[in-house]
Amino acid sequence: MKAFDPYLKQQISKMNLDKLSDKKKPKFDIKRVEFEDGRYIDYRENDNEGMVYELVNNTIIFIAGVPGGINYFNKIEKSLGNKFCRVINLYLPGFDRKDERRGTYQGSLDQLIQLIDDFMKKINLEKAIFAMHSFGGLTVKNFAYEKPHRVEALIQIASIPITKWNGYKLYEQIEKQVFQVDFEELKFETLSSQEYRNNLSEIVNTFQKQLQDLPKDQQKQFAVLMTLSLYDVISMLKIRISLPGKLNELLHRMRQINKNIPRMIAYSSKDDLISPQLIQEEIYEFILGENAIQHRIISQVNEKPELDMNNFCSNYIFRFDDASHMVQQEKGLELGILIKHFIQQLDKTQVINKQQKI
Repeated sequence: MKAFDPYLKQQISKMNLDKLSDKKKPKFDIKRVEFEDGRYIDYRENDNEGMVYELVNNTIIFIAGVPGGINYFNKIEKSLGNKFCRVINLYLPGFDRKDERRGTYQGSLDQLIQLIDDFMKKINLEKAIFAMHSFGGLTVKNFAYEKPHRVEALIQIASIPITKWNGYKLYEQIEKQVFQVDFEELKFETLSSQEYRNNLSEIVNTFQKQLQDLPKDQQKQFAVLMTLSLYDVISMLKIRISLPGKLNELLHRMRQINKNIPRMIAYSSKDDLISPQLIQEEIYEFILGENAIQHRIISQVNEKPELDMNNFCSNYIFRFDDASHMVQQEKGLELGILIKHFIQQLDKTQVINKQQKI
């Protein structure tokens, strides 16, 4: 952040901040890709007003955390602007507040990975830069594990780490004690039972009403739980139990992602849900450690900031000390600028062949 601070100030000074303010709500057209087997997925993309993008060969796919929403990455998108590159927001089934069961799609992780892959084929997109926040990282990182040829780069914004994190442990307690879910015994098929879903829906709604009766200062710590829909709860459960090893297997996959895939990582030291130490574990594993694969910078797109030419990704690790877990909103302006720099520089790098140590 110190290295990029002068560059950020320079770029922000060139912006029309009034145009980027929250008061100006953009109009979004939701599109849908449908398949013959009954599956469908909704998305929206930026409108470049018929002009050619600055980077015609790059596409960003944003995948939100839970609960998501149409304005989830709004500040970052405004900062990126409409003319930089193609930007897609993908609304995953269930997390779009609709029933996740759509034809042959029933909500398992492998089905979700295949759906994203088929979506990309349908819109003739060979590769994408995937940007994720929080729980969205679970889907994206497992997609990168299964389909590395589809992933140009990963942009991780307070994304879940490769070790069980604080927020998950707290949510696990809520599931067990409040939602009455026995995670270890729960079967995938049970989650499609209408009787089970109706019962769970009543429990979730009752709990949310109880939270709404709390004093305003206490509500803040339960803000996420107050806005979860039944479909969010069901979809998170389905993803986490759809593999034999459940969460442990998901995390294992995330540790095995192809290290040739470049990464940008942004996080907060004041994140109550994900400790900085767990993010740093992933930084060491994939960017700075002795088994990381480095990318040499062939040439810089800007004179400033000065970059480490022998380890491209090491330049794009950003720790915010004045943000929370919702860093994608609180630091959206800065993140948009940093993402643009990362993507501009991405094509001017090459992998340094390096034998991994065992």
